[in-house]
Amino acid sequence: MSTFKELSQLISVNDICEPFIGEFDNSKSVESVYEEWSIDLCLEKALDPMEQISLVKQNQKIIGWIGFDMLESSKTLYECMEPINGDILISSDTPLLEAIHTVCCRSDSIYLVLKGNRFIGFLEYSHFHKLPFRMCLFALLIDLEKLMLEITKLDPISFLKNLSEGRLNYAKKIYGYRGFSLNEENKEYDSKLIDCTTFIDKFKMLIKNPVIIQKCPNIKSNFTNIAEKIRNSIAHPEGKESGLLPIKREELLPFIQWAEELQIQLHNHVQS
Repeated sequence: MSTFKELSQLISVNDICEPFIGEFDNSKSVESVYEEWSIDLCLEKALDPMEQISLVKQNQKIIGWIGFDMLESSKTLYECMEPINGDILISSDTPLLEAIHTVCCRSDSIYLVLKGNRFIGFLEYSHFHKLPFRMCLFALLIDLEKLMLEITKLDPISFLKNLSEGRLNYAKKIYGYRGFSLNEENKEYDSKLIDCTTFIDKFKMLIKNPVIIQKCPNIKSNFTNIAEKIRNSIAHPEGKESGLLPIKREELLPFIQWAEELQIQLHNHVQS
């Protein structure tokens, strides 16, 4: 089993969902809910009201949910809310990959999380970009890079020729930063120089090899650019670490499938 799958099995919806901002009785006016939501519940905690979801209840029974942007002063709270239906319910112990499949393959944007018979929070696509899933994706991409490195090291001289002069010079620059020794000709050792290539460099070296393309067809895909952006975003986060990764909702599942298939193809090539 891959590191990615092992890690993802340890993570459930309970680890990434967000708690509700509160519960409002449907008898409350929209104006009072707006004020309590934006000031009492969010301002003091430095929360963005637009990123929160609340439950609506009647006679202590949950009857619906509502987002801050759904509040309209011309309507009652009951008219503003969305009723709860079975299609948007998800269990808190749902494994990560199963939850991704549910959220990415359906049109619903919000899912209400149940723990037993109790609502504990909500789940949306952005929650998959939190640290737990970032760790899983990073493990998947690191495993890919290790396999690509292993292949290029089988014939470093030939694979390095597939790099442009600019990319090769950049690798040599990293070689110097790392303090690697030079050979008798005062040049870099090819096997060590391969270690100094970047994630995308390894793709570029492999994609120009017809044997690799034949045995690892997934290597030739637009997902390689997305993989580089995701890896860099996780390895070198800027600003909010919990910000969205550079991948669209409709691309996430196909990307994971592509990466897992490529990992198998590369592994089989190494073993052959």
